[in-house]
Amino acid sequence: MTDTHNEEQKSVDLEAKRVGKYTITDVDMDADDWVEQASKAVNAVKGDTYVELDRGILTVNQINALLKSLPVEITFADENNQFLYYNHNADAQDMFAKRQPEQVGSPLASGHPDQVKAHVEQMIDILRTGKQDVIHLPVRRHGADKFVVNSYQAMHDEEGNYMGVNEYVADLKPIVDWYLEQTHQKLVEDEVKPDAVSGASQHHENE
Repeated sequence: MTDTHNEEQKSVDLEAKRVGKYTITDVDMDADDWVEQASKAVNAVKGDTYVELDRGILTVNQINALLKSLPVEITFADENNQFLYYNHNADAQDMFAKRQPEQVGSPLASGHPDQVKAHVEQMIDILRTGKQDVIHLPVRRHGADKFVVNSYQAMHDEEGNYMGVNEYVADLKPIVDWYLEQTHQKLVEDEVKPDAVSGASQHHENE
């Protein structure tokens, strides 16, 4: 890894101390009721209030139902690395990437142990600087009966400005099994073993 990349990575602030265009200030980011406090501070719409989207109009209730119905775990952290949302469709013990309602609003540093913070910083740097738009990581700790993939997608506004990271986690095995059954195909083991040891950081170093 080059010294230049190290310097760039050091500018990734997992403590979310910067103030961005949409940052809600004057609310303690680590408060368990951050959502409720922040909502009150900005008079956020809720319930049956209509929201105009890019190509559609939905109520807040409909948007919540839509996001919760997706068969993936979605997490959004903004450009300042503040954890702002997850589609709360399961309890933490039933999730692949465990989230708690009271974690929302916290800086990313609060949700990651010290031993992985450097890796998180590097991944965010890769996405923020446009070296990659998305990073996919297979996660095998959930067992051989699941094909769990953690994906990290850079988000941008219409002018191309970085807006944060959308993490989505899914078990691909049910849809793969269904596809194989429908098409009468099967998976076969590759003669070349995949590189399951090195993660995004090592691949990026190699590149």
